[in-house]
Amino acid sequence: MLPRGLIVALALLAGVHSALAHGIAGNRFFPGTLTFDDPAVADEAIVPNFSSSKHPDGGGNVVDNRFHWAFIRLLTPTLEVGIDSGWIRRNWGASPRSGFDVTNLAVKGLAYRNDLHEILVSAGLSWGIGHSGAQGVGANASDLLQPGIFFGKGFG
Repeated sequence: MLPRGLIVALALLAGVHSALAHGIAGNRFFPGTLTFDDPAVADEAIVPNFSSSKHPDGGGNVVDNRFHWAFIRLLTPTLEVGIDSGWIRRNWGASPRSGFDVTNLAVKGLAYRNDLHEILVSAGLSWGIGHSGAQGVGANASDLLQPGIFFGKGFG
């Protein structure tokens, strides 16, 4: 009998198709980075994405260790929907806390593409679902709508 985890992994891999580069306009490739999203729409799975950051808070330094994940699926060749969240371990020295980050639902559409001039422009909207995160790590705020414009221009 196959282990349960292996069966789940095989089932997930059965739906995988070939990976293609996305964010291409003309000869220009627009990569996504850890700090901001690329202007392209595509099928993506980001699991896990670990980050650690140190910032001041309440007279001392706080270290946030985060495991972030996101799943993004194309509905049409120019429209994607996605969901993302994560796990935070916040260290305030003597009182570390951990819990889930806010869950976000997003939609992004490719608004303009010009291969000759290597330009991509997309528009998106993200909804941070209110009270979906852990209160102990400060991720239990009200609903939040975040519009976004994503722009990429090649100079080649």
